[in-house]
This record gives sequence, C-alpha cells and structure tokens, in this order.
Amino acid sequence: MPSPTVHCPICEERRNAGQNAAQWPVLEAWAKQKQWPINGIMTWLTDEEWKDILTAAFEGDTNPRIAPGLNGGMVMLGRRTSRYGKKRFGEWLDWLHAASHHAGIKIPAQEGVAYG
Repeated sequence: MPSPTVHCPICEERRNAGQNAAQWPVLEAWAKQKQWPINGIMTWLTDEEWKDILTAAFEGDTNPRIAPGLNGGMVMLGRRTSRYGKKRFGEWLDWLHAASHHAGIKIPAQEGVAYG
C-alpha cells in the first residue's frame, strides 16, 4: 500500500492575539474622531469600516477590487489582515500609528503592546 503524500508548506507565523488586539484601540480612535465622505455626506464610520479604508491605503490600493451588489450599488472587497504574517502585521501597526499621527488622531496609551 503506498504511503500518503504529505505537504508541509513553509510560511511565516501568523499574527498573534496581542498584535490583533493592538489595532482595535487605534481603529476605534479613528471611528470616534474622524468623519469620512460616504455618498457625498460626511459620516461617522465604524472601526471595521475604517479598517477597510486604512488597510487599502496601507497596501497602496489605487485599483481596489469592487463588485456589483446583489441588489444594485457597488461593494468594495476589503483586505484581510488576518492573513498577514507577524512581520507584515507589525508593519501594518507601525503604518497605522504613523497615519493616525499624520491625521491628528489621538490614540489612547497601550501598555505592554508588542507588535512583533
């Protein structure tokens, strides 16, 4: 009987729970402090919506993936930071803090946060 073929891909370790937790206070700060134009009207966005916008900017998306909605309209397909490795997620957190500073967003202090 032939032995089964086993594939063991080598890939970077995924982000950890501490890294994931570190992004949410920053995204919540954006949601509380900055409005964004939606359909031409300045609107308060959720932290999840800010994550979509900021992740697209981080990845340099000038041609985002947009799909037609089932009932009309358009839907921007977001990026998934859950697929980032630890190094890329650390870069995302560094970029997120720099973008926050540049936009004048005040971020609450986070004790004991490790990005890597």
